[in-house]
Amino acid sequence: MALVEDVPERDTMLHGDYHTNNIVMQNNEVLIIDMDTLSVGHPIFELASMYLAFVAFGEVDPGVTLSFLKLSRKTAVLFWKKALAKYLGTRDGEAIRAVEEKAMVIGYARLMRRTIRRSGLNTEEGRANIELCRTRLADLLSRVDTLLF
Repeated sequence: MALVEDVPERDTMLHGDYHTNNIVMQNNEVLIIDMDTLSVGHPIFELASMYLAFVAFGEVDPGVTLSFLKLSRKTAVLFWKKALAKYLGTRDGEAIRAVEEKAMVIGYARLMRRTIRRSGLNTEEGRANIELCRTRLADLLSRVDTLLF
């Protein structure tokens, strides 16, 4: 909680559900759709949502990535990594990984909460997802001491 509480308010636009299903072409112009979660805040929260869509949702069941994004898991992970590098404006793998881990902290916390709220404690798949999140968070929180970048 302290990590999240230390994230300052920002006026950066956040889509809140940015993934390839919400990007369309119209009249030779790229448009972003599904703006019901549009807000402002620190970009770490947008990056966490992207990490969920492109990586975390498919960890327990890689078929989720294909059915949701219509991309193979490999392609979705590659898209995430290239998008993050482009957003950060660097090819420095260490710098990219540091921000990715910050996004992962928020992402796995959100995924755990989502799974629990959807009765995940009552199913084998849900419990596996919760355990994945718990394991990832325990590892990440031993290294991540701020969500700022």
